[in-house]
Amino acid sequence: MTFFDIVALAASNLWRRKMRTILTVLGVIIGTACIVIMVALGLGNLEQFNEQIMQSTDLTQIEISPMGSAENAKLTDAKLNQIRAIPGVKSATGVMYIPSYMVVGKYRADTRVMAVDPKTMDFKFMEGSVFGENSNVELVVGANARQYFSDPNDQSGMYGGMMMMGSGAVMASEADMQIPQGPDIDWLTSGVKYYPGSGYLIENPDPTTPDQPKPKEYRAKITGILEQADNQESYNIYMSIPAANKLIRENRKLMDQQNVKEGQYTQGYVNAVDVDSVAEVLQSVKDMGFQAYSPTEWITQMQEEQARQQSQLIAIGLISLFVSAIGIANTMLASILERSREIGVMKVIGLGISKINLMFLVEAAMIGLIGGLIGLGISYVFGAIANFGGGEISFLGMYFQNGVQLSIPWWLALGAVAIAVGVGIVSGIYPARKATKMSPLEAIRSSN
Repeated sequence: MTFFDIVALAASNLWRRKMRTILTVLGVIIGTACIVIMVALGLGNLEQFNEQIMQSTDLTQIEISPMGSAENAKLTDAKLNQIRAIPGVKSATGVMYIPSYMVVGKYRADTRVMAVDPKTMDFKFMEGSVFGENSNVELVVGANARQYFSDPNDQSGMYGGMMMMGSGAVMASEADMQIPQGPDIDWLTSGVKYYPGSGYLIENPDPTTPDQPKPKEYRAKITGILEQADNQESYNIYMSIPAANKLIRENRKLMDQQNVKEGQYTQGYVNAVDVDSVAEVLQSVKDMGFQAYSPTEWITQMQEEQARQQSQLIAIGLISLFVSAIGIANTMLASILERSREIGVMKVIGLGISKINLMFLVEAAMIGLIGGLIGLGISYVFGAIANFGGGEISFLGMYFQNGVQLSIPWWLALGAVAIAVGVGIVSGIYPARKATKMSPLEAIRSSN
């Protein structure tokens, strides 16, 4: 008897007991679908997470800030030069935050302006261009930062994502929410009155503190508007570092109250040459006495958390397959009892023990194969439906930004079917051995 004869005989035996076979295969289908869907959910969540990170985060960037008020803890040009000398550092730049009040026609903005080195920024402009590296008060405004400019006399207008209602604010409905664009003015030709400091104190001076320093007024110019983007850069307003130092120098008392010092940076950004260098550079910066943070730190934590979630999901699927394995073993044992005469006859006519053993193993493997293939097909159908789209959702402890997503790579599909077949074979080993150990005469006699 050839192997193909054994396969045909095994298929015939399963077909003769259709209902039992269907119920057993159903257990394998459920188990396979469970493990594929659970793993695919975890992989889909990981893909969304990675896409979100790659779109919004530079993984080679390290954010640094002074720690304490000691002289050696200040972030200055000299310290930045030391950081640039660290092996693995590509660039290092400082950032100053200047509290600012700006007036464009009837519109006001009370916010802060970032003083940066434009050579270190990857600005992409909707219109206009970057400011010059001089002390003129020239501004680059992020597309989403235009929403900071509002008419104080318009009490019912939109301010970003808030609907202004009298003296309070409530969240606008989704129908009212639009991409924040700010006032409809020609930003590049409109004159800007710029004041360093708090707009509230400028508009509402306290008569009880006549010695309160008043900011100088500067005629500023907006040189460019950045492209619309879903990142922090689009919500910032920028100026040059020489202009910021000039503002601090000419408004020293006011800036001292805000703890803003000339030549000292509020924050800094270090870019490593590659992701592999980030850990060493991060530690070197911390050893210099600065606070340092890299997105890779929380990304690693998130990946570890997702790995734990993935393990839990796989465990749920494996439990389902374990239950189906019990069903396969039960079916094969029942089949042996029903087919004891058939087994005895096969032994009497000289069919080898190995052939009988193989026949039962093939039957068990076929149950696993059929259940695995159908379960895989159901997983693909479920995945196609789930991947249709949607909004933010939390499912089984996982956060999906763009609706539930299932990712079924080829290795998962092949692995799931292989596991299902393997479960079938393992479940059939004991029944097959039991069949081969039956005495031919006892088998024939017990069937009467």
